[in-house]
Amino acid sequence: MKSNSDFLQKHLKFKPDEVSLKPLKAQVGGHVYMKILNDQYVCKPLNERELQFYQNIPKNLADHVPAFQGTLVVGNREETGKERRGSSSSRGSSREYLVLENLTKDYKKPCVLDLKMGTRMYGDFATDSKRKSQRKKSTKSTSAKLGVRFCGSQRFSVSNNSFEMFDKYVGRNADETELRKLLEQFFTHGCSLRKDVINNVLGEICRMKKSLLDLEEYRFYSSSILIIYEGLLKEEKSDSQHFSDAENSMDCENFKMEAFGSGSLESTKYRKDEVSSCTVTMKMIDFANISFPSVDSEQFRHEGPDRGFLMGLDNLYEILESMLEEGDCTS
Repeated sequence: MKSNSDFLQKHLKFKPDEVSLKPLKAQVGGHVYMKILNDQYVCKPLNERELQFYQNIPKNLADHVPAFQGTLVVGNREETGKERRGSSSSRGSSREYLVLENLTKDYKKPCVLDLKMGTRMYGDFATDSKRKSQRKKSTKSTSAKLGVRFCGSQRFSVSNNSFEMFDKYVGRNADETELRKLLEQFFTHGCSLRKDVINNVLGEICRMKKSLLDLEEYRFYSSSILIIYEGLLKEEKSDSQHFSDAENSMDCENFKMEAFGSGSLESTKYRKDEVSSCTVTMKMIDFANISFPSVDSEQFRHEGPDRGFLMGLDNLYEILESMLEEGDCTS
């Protein structure tokens, strides 16, 4: 019988003694358990629809999603084949994963925000009970009205030398005012609003919106955007040895970590004088419920771009822009 390392080697061409697959601790905002591979990649339990999406990413969307590295099989290949035919990749003695690059490795103390986007949270093949429950969640939260919902965050506090966290349940009951307060808290470092970070995010929103407007027939049901910035400022990095390594992103107990990356800005709708002072990541994640042309296009066909997701981007932009304007008035 072949070892797990044999399968790892076949899929990702790692030598058996180079493979290190470790559990990623409990996540907020998700229902699957992820792992870290060699501290370079994030392994997410394989979902067939999500896999098809990553294998067919349109060019204009490639910069807005985590880089796809392939798949990973852990266990017996024959068992895995049987499980996939049974529409499951998590039963028995084997497991399959999507492998995405992990770009948090370059962050010392990553501040991370998960925002659920759109007004509809269920896929085309959802059961009636699932549709009903998801509609209820959207109506009770800011999803139905704004197209964006808080789904979890972690922010590094220098004074406390720890991450301050909120889980997805906070967002489910948050109204518009509370959503704004959660965003203000996330983008505040010490006593100051991180205007440089917000300006970068505004630019990323413009870039992402432009790409999505040109994307016909795609629907990103229940997908999120992930926003990351460095919580350890330059003047604090010289003292970073005083911060415990146990507080890095891989050991976070209560926040969902998937695949992060840095982006560049092209829009002119944000303040260019402040965008170069920090690195900000904004990526779309979670595509298990996506609908796109190459999948079941005859049975479910959607016209135009995803207006629910776009509405969420517009409202997020307005909230962040107003935060900057109010910050100028009080400064």
